[in-house]
Amino acid sequence: MSSNAIGVHSVQEEYFYLMVHPCACGGPWFFDEQKVQETADQVLHDVKARCAACGKERTFHFELPEESKRDRSAPVRRINPTAESSRAVDLAEWMGLARFYLARIERLENKVERAQSLLDARQCLEEALKFYGLSDDAPPPEALWSDESQRKVAADPDAYRRAALEAMLEKMTSRNRLRQADAPDQREFKKALQEEARRRVGRQWWQFWKRGSN
Repeated sequence: MSSNAIGVHSVQEEYFYLMVHPCACGGPWFFDEQKVQETADQVLHDVKARCAACGKERTFHFELPEESKRDRSAPVRRINPTAESSRAVDLAEWMGLARFYLARIERLENKVERAQSLLDARQCLEEALKFYGLSDDAPPPEALWSDESQRKVAADPDAYRRAALEAMLEKMTSRNRLRQADAPDQREFKKALQEEARRRVGRQWWQFWKRGSN
C-alpha cells in the first residue's frame, strides 16, 4: 500500500471515513474533485474535498483493492465484501455511523430512502463486528484507535458488547431484502453514470470520475 494512502475496501468506505473525520472546524467534507490512478496491483483514489462550513480544501489519498477493478457489478452501497476488518474506520466509529443511520430513518418518509438508511446501518454494524475475535465479548483494545473511541466505549461498555451488536442485527431486515428495496434506485444511478460516460470518449461507465480533458 502507498505510504500515505488510507486503505479502504470501497468508495463507500471512503465516504464513511470522511463522515467520521470532519474538518477541524467540525464541518462536513464534500467531494469536490476526484482522480483515479490504476496500476497492475492497486487502485489509487485521490479525493479533493471542501468543508461545507469554512470552505477549507483538503486532498485525501485512498487505496482500493486490486479486485475493485474487476468487480464492476458490485452494489454501489456495498462497503466491504470480505471478512477483513476496516483499516480506515475503527469499531466505535462504525457504531456511531450505525446509530446515525438508524436515527435518520425516523426523519425519512420515502420508503426507498428508509431502506437505504437501514442498509447502511446494518452494514456499519457488520463492519464493527469484524473487529471482535472468536472469544471476545468486549471490544479488543486494538479496535479502538483514538482517545475519543476509548472514552465512548468506557462510558457505555454494555452497548459495545458483541451480544448487543448481534441482537441489533437480529432485529433488522436481512441485507438481501434491503438490497432488493434499494435496487430500483441503484439502476437509476448506474443509468445516469452510463449517460455521463457516453459523453466521454474511451471511458467505461465506472470511470465517470476521470474528469480530465474530453
